[in-house]
Amino acid sequence: MSSMKDALIKAGFKPKQAENERYKRAHWEKVKKSVVHQEQRNYCEVCDSVQPDVERYKHRNPTVKAQWICVSCADKSLIDDKYRVTAQSDFSIKKLFKREYGMTSKVDSLQTRKTNKDVNGNKNPNFKKKSR
Repeated sequence: MSSMKDALIKAGFKPKQAENERYKRAHWEKVKKSVVHQEQRNYCEVCDSVQPDVERYKHRNPTVKAQWICVSCADKSLIDDKYRVTAQSDFSIKKLFKREYGMTSKVDSLQTRKTNKDVNGNKNPNFKKKSR
C-alpha cells in the first residue's frame, strides 16, 4: 500500500516547496544584533546544572576545582562569600542573594553586570557608559 503523498505525485501533483525547506526569518540580521548572548552565567560547574544563583568564586578549597558555583554548592563546600568575585546572577540583581555559610558580602565591592536596562527590561535613564 502506498501513501497519499505517493499517490498524488503519481497523479501529477507537485509539492510547492521541498520537504525540509524552511522559511527564512524576516529581518534576521536586526534580530541577531539586538539579542545579547552570554550576558549572564547560570551554569554551576560543581553540580552540573542550571541555577539562578551562580556566581564566580576565586577560592582556595582544594576539593573544588570549579569557579562558577551556585549558592547551595558553595555552602556545601564551605566556600566563604569573601571569595566571591561577581554579583551577576538574578538573585544578586534582585538583592535576594543570601548565604547560609558565613556572612554575605556587599554587592558594592563586587563586579556587577552593568546594562542600560533595569531588571524589568526597561531603559535605565541613569546609565552611563564608562569612557576609556
